[in-house]
Amino acid sequence: MMIELCIYGLTAGLLRKVKLPTIVKVVIAQIAGRAVRAGAILLGVYAFGSQVNVSTIWTSIGTGLFGLALQWALLPLIVYRVENLKKNDN
Repeated sequence: MMIELCIYGLTAGLLRKVKLPTIVKVVIAQIAGRAVRAGAILLGVYAFGSQVNVSTIWTSIGTGLFGLALQWALLPLIVYRVENLKKNDN
């Protein structure tokens, strides 16, 4: 999960100045994070010589769906609120 969070932060930072809706940026960061996590799972399984089961990757994605949906709902609202507070302070 740590590697996934690093990719979330890296992707979000790289997309900060890109003119896209916030929800699109969130989804791009989530896809990048999940893809790297899946790769890390595969690398870890193969490095230790275990049999990989594709359901392991899907299970890791499935368990996080509630969190992903929560991010889709809350992050655009939080960004909107922070941007409005910055505008009002200036």
